[in-house]
Amino acid sequence: EPPPPATPIRAPAPQEPPPNWADGEGTPLSTYALQPGDVQPFDPANLPTTHRVSADESLYDIATRYQVPLRALIDQNNLEPPYALSAGRELRLPPPRFHTVARGENFSEIARRYNVDTRSLALLNRMQAPYQVRQGDRIVLPAMARAIEVTPPPPPTPTPVVAPLPIGSGQFAWPLRGDVVARFGAQPSGGRLDGVEIAGREGDAIAAAADGEVVYAGSDLPSYGTLILVSHADNYVTAYAYARRALVREGQRVRVGERIAELGPRAEGRPRLLFQVRRGAEPVDPAPLMAAP
Repeated sequence: EPPPPATPIRAPAPQEPPPNWADGEGTPLSTYALQPGDVQPFDPANLPTTHRVSADESLYDIATRYQVPLRALIDQNNLEPPYALSAGRELRLPPPRFHTVARGENFSEIARRYNVDTRSLALLNRMQAPYQVRQGDRIVLPAMARAIEVTPPPPPTPTPVVAPLPIGSGQFAWPLRGDVVARFGAQPSGGRLDGVEIAGREGDAIAAAADGEVVYAGSDLPSYGTLILVSHADNYVTAYAYARRALVREGQRVRVGERIAELGPRAEGRPRLLFQVRRGAEPVDPAPLMAAP
């Protein structure tokens, strides 16, 4: 008996390639994207002013329908928990709020200003990317959106500007190297200063302004810290206040430039030396008597 005929081998049928989404074949994904009209079915700039509650309608349903925050709807109608609504009740809807686009302002900046997500704000306004706006356009804002107030930092406290001291006779040397932050005489605060104040750093050396004898070194006057008084020729006395400690003792002879104390801290600000010159009991302006710094 002859063998049965062989079954012919057929090549598999060619398969259709999958759709090329990049070339536009098939249904584009954008078809399934949320569209502005799906979210806000009403003109956001002309929302109804009221809504009549239908049967089985909740406050959440109404808020979702008009895309307004629940809290805004509650506040607008003075509702109390548990916020139950009866059919036929008329609710007031929050009025729309607007922002007018300023010159040079873009949509993302407006969203940040009101702390609103950019896409959410775009959907509320039925806008599609790239969200172009022009000066004068009105952007509808969510009912409870508020502009973020940016408080500018306080201006820095100005450093007092003191006019340069004139070069004096050179009778006295400067007891501390530093900026003169207060001059002799009437002060802007209304008080009076019987000397000059020189800024420095805590621990800086205070030097005798001229040859003389220490007549006082102590802290019996708390408002002056440690105070040193030095007697000089021609009935002059120099005073050095706001020191943290004295380096000399009463009755000791000192030479000009010799260290007599260390500058102390100041509770109300930068350390500074109060330097006074007296002739007899009368305070005098040190500036005309000082050497060049």
